[in-house]
Amino acid sequence: MAFSLAVAAALAVALPVSVVEGYPTGAPVSACTEMFPNHRMNHENASLPDVRYSSQNLSTAPYRITADVQGNGKVKVSLRVTNDSKYWEGFFLQARVQGTTTPVGMWEGLPTNAQTRDCPSGNKNAVTHKSETKTTTLEVTWTPPAAPANMTVVFRGTFVKEFEDFWVGLESDALAVNAYVSASVHLRSLTTVVMGTALLTTVAFMF
Repeated sequence: MAFSLAVAAALAVALPVSVVEGYPTGAPVSACTEMFPNHRMNHENASLPDVRYSSQNLSTAPYRITADVQGNGKVKVSLRVTNDSKYWEGFFLQARVQGTTTPVGMWEGLPTNAQTRDCPSGNKNAVTHKSETKTTTLEVTWTPPAAPANMTVVFRGTFVKEFEDFWVGLESDALAVNAYVSASVHLRSLTTVVMGTALLTTVAFMF
């Protein structure tokens, strides 16, 4: 017994100590552009490089992102597994104008295990997990920005099953959406804009 303890102690001293770096309480703002979880095995031994885990091939992703425009102009976005034996413990979700890397719009209607992030260029323009709860389905609401008037967006997500088992950049089908006009805008204000536009058009035509 004494020998075993001595060997164990010697091995503990001799072997480099490694610590897995993860984000159990949600993705950080620093991940807004790449949407990469940046899970690394950090070695205390400076001579060893940090090992950054690689994203899995998207063709193997057991997840799906779908989006449906609601009657009020907002979009219901659903995340779910496509295999009953799968789940995710972490996720990061954004809406992006197709072909760009900048998140747009604003998220609301979050379940208790989700929270927003303020990525550069906006507020509440990304959603992530709060804890490592095993999840199989999730729904959130996205509000388009007030401009431009029309845009084509994709909902892009990262799913983390475990530290070394994750998928980056899974996207929904492209969705055409219109600029969101809040119900708090008074009808009189909208009428003034419409009448003013019509008057300017008439004057221009006369000249």
